[in-house]
Amino acid sequence: MNKEGLIHVLIIDDNEDILSMLQAMLEHQGYKTTILDKTYGLVQIVKDLQPDIILMDKLLSGSDGCGFCKQLKQDQELTHIPVIMISAHPQAKTECLEAGADFFIEKPFEMELLLKTLANAADRTIC
Repeated sequence: MNKEGLIHVLIIDDNEDILSMLQAMLEHQGYKTTILDKTYGLVQIVKDLQPDIILMDKLLSGSDGCGFCKQLKQDQELTHIPVIMISAHPQAKTECLEAGADFFIEKPFEMELLLKTLANAADRTIC
């Protein structure tokens, strides 16, 4: 939680429309958001930002979000940050969870499910 008392969500997706929609929706719900559409230097960016939650697409401009999730979860400074992975491929769930994701949401998803998952992730960060 940041100094304003808001939960900070880092949203990582290579689709600008999805980024804009998620950012608007989450900010409307009272979250602080930062959006990224590239994965270059991702681990350092996460260290600098110290978000409370990471919401990340599995497929990122030809890259595999699972690889980035593994990197984040193997870093002692970042392993505590809950990662929610999203994908249009239902078979990706197992791979995402094995990579260390704390939650998985299949696209397309209902905003209610995303908000419930974010609340569950937030509960982990507050404890």
